[in-house]
Amino acid sequence: MSDPYWNHNVHHHPAVLAAVPDGCGTALDAGCGDGLLARKLAVRAASVTGVDRSPEMIKLAREQAHAPGGRL
Repeated sequence: MSDPYWNHNVHHHPAVLAAVPDGCGTALDAGCGDGLLARKLAVRAASVTGVDRSPEMIKLAREQAHAPGGRL
């Protein structure tokens, strides 16, 4: 998946993903925003939970997860 945008958090996604062990069962994305990292984690983990204090961001993350190419 290519990054649709860049910011300081996106810059660290490769390091976070590299730290996910093979066979990872669950992952947590705290402060998930629009769910970009959660969607990337879903490729490496059997189950991903994204949490955010903004209901609008959770709504957007859910919509993105179910869009073509999304996976959660």
